[in-house]
Amino acid sequence: MKFAIAVLVLFLAACTSTPKKETTYTPPATHEEPVSSTPKIDYYALQAYLNMDRPPEELGITEKAFNTCDAGFGYSRSQNCRQEYFVLLNFRLLCRDTEGTISTVLTDSDVTPLAGRNVKWNLKGIEGTTQTDGLGYGQIRITSPISQKKQRVRIAVGDQFLYMRANEITKVITPLPWCSQY
Repeated sequence: MKFAIAVLVLFLAACTSTPKKETTYTPPATHEEPVSSTPKIDYYALQAYLNMDRPPEELGITEKAFNTCDAGFGYSRSQNCRQEYFVLLNFRLLCRDTEGTISTVLTDSDVTPLAGRNVKWNLKGIEGTTQTDGLGYGQIRITSPISQKKQRVRIAVGDQFLYMRANEITKVITPLPWCSQY
């Protein structure tokens, strides 16, 4: 009988001491986006700091050179100091209800503002989007290492686009296809 009890105790001990396979939760590896080295510039604050506030109705381009370390507003105050240009380009987009060349002078009743339209623009490798206001006025604000006055600007609304020199763009009257782009 002692032998039977000893075998039973060994059997029970063996069953209870069998190592259990433990499972641990390993979360999936996370993918982190690389941190951009491009600073986030506060263009509105920089524009005010440089005394370049202009209403949208004051058409054309204006620019001002500044030192990035003196300005701040997203630029480091102590690293990579350099001179850049703050560029403000105000324009107005209007469309006429005809296509092709015309020989008459257009009046305000002959054109319609391209109001509330998304405008894609590109200025010497710098690109972005803006939106026209209710009267067709738009503004482009950028900083650039070079003057942009003599550079070409590309402005596109939908599938329609045009190229002009930045110092020549003010009020732009476009043909009929621009009127119906949405």
